[in-house]
Amino acid sequence: MPKPIRRDFADRSPGHGAGDGGSDTERRASPPRLAAMGLGVATVVASATFANLPEAPNRLAQSHHLSLAGLSPTGTSQALDINPLQPAGAKQQATAPDGRPEGPGWESYELRRGENLSQLGQRADISAATALALARASADVFPSRRMRPGHAIHIRRSEAGAPAEIRYEIDDRRYVRWQRDGSDFTAEVQEYPVTTHVKEAFGKVESSLFRAGERAGLPEKVTMELARIFGWDIDFTHDLRRGDWFRVLYQEVYRDGERIGTGDILAAEFVTRGESHRAIRFTDGSGRTDYYQPNGRSVRKAFLRSPVKFSRITSRFSRSRDHPILERRRAHMGVDYGAPTGTPVRATGDGRVIFRGWKGGYGRVVMLRHAGRRYTTVYAHMSGFDSDARDGARVKQGETIGYVGQSGLATGPHLHYEFQIRGRHRNPLKVDLPQARPLADKYQQAFSRKRHHLEAWLEAVGPAATRLAEQGEGNPPS
Repeated sequence: MPKPIRRDFADRSPGHGAGDGGSDTERRASPPRLAAMGLGVATVVASATFANLPEAPNRLAQSHHLSLAGLSPTGTSQALDINPLQPAGAKQQATAPDGRPEGPGWESYELRRGENLSQLGQRADISAATALALARASADVFPSRRMRPGHAIHIRRSEAGAPAEIRYEIDDRRYVRWQRDGSDFTAEVQEYPVTTHVKEAFGKVESSLFRAGERAGLPEKVTMELARIFGWDIDFTHDLRRGDWFRVLYQEVYRDGERIGTGDILAAEFVTRGESHRAIRFTDGSGRTDYYQPNGRSVRKAFLRSPVKFSRITSRFSRSRDHPILERRRAHMGVDYGAPTGTPVRATGDGRVIFRGWKGGYGRVVMLRHAGRRYTTVYAHMSGFDSDARDGARVKQGETIGYVGQSGLATGPHLHYEFQIRGRHRNPLKVDLPQARPLADKYQQAFSRKRHHLEAWLEAVGPAATRLAEQGEGNPPS
């Protein structure tokens, strides 16, 4: 249940403070009984007065929040003053803690497994014709076939008993609202009023990023996003060391005082092996949102560091090694990632499929060409291919192109990955990856202002010893 908002009305009452026409001594001298009688008379008069006033929105029910303009990604607050659960032209109904309408005039039902809108209508006293009109009205904004069991439906009826307004809860943040328009209905998807709060977290790695995030109180979604943001520079499976640490500013979303989920990471820092990596979220004037380093360069790279998530390296890049099957020394011009058969293999960069099929000892292999003819990546020993990764097809960075296997000359399930620049093999673990597009010059000033605020806040998170990372002095705190 949300905590009640405490309001000290005495601080705002007429006649309080300098120039009120009476002293504190005079107020204290008023007999308690006389004061009580005065309050009772005032209450009666106020009740009679407000009974004759036209209805107005209940402003005490508004969301109250601390504006983070200048700190939030868009520079605006996400809290709304209007309660969309207030029926137009009707009295403010009582609401449950989660904002659902309750009280006279509203009925609530829960959609059952296997039940559609028409079947629900049979137990909610909605005619088949009305159910059809509702489905037709929302076809373009939210097809009725997407309604799921367990979700609530609220119905407000007219004095004649016919449905005047119906609401279906899509999720914690959105609902479909049908309103009667003559003999038909109109439909739209609306958002519940929410507020966002910025949370801070600091964590130190002992075994893995996810254990560190758990100990720091980070929701799993935020930990995953942290790994994605820094995934171009840090291989979280192989690069982390005990004592590495991170700090992060992220949003939590609340509805009616209750947390319903997480928002975006606003700023974060990750220190591994004594090297600091920072990311600031910024939306430019064209509406494009990305994470940038403090100097305005995108944290994204043209290539991911690893083609397989959460795997282990079983063989590294080498000009000469003992081949486990051929039993002779030969160059190993890539990196082998051990993972269970069927593990998704992702394209490390945007590109085009130039070969997909069987290639000798490589087994099932996909070869991608990137940035014209400058870069080529090779993915071998796969168990199968993704149906979209056909010869000539364009693929996006992070898109699944196949699955780990042990086809060709392989002693166990793994992915063999190669990185080539103009046909020359480079060590995928050490090659300098090309940068993605930097922030445009015309947005640098706005970004600098936001970066200043967020970095100052970020630097206040965690133990004081973390300042060493910014100053480049010594090692991370133990």
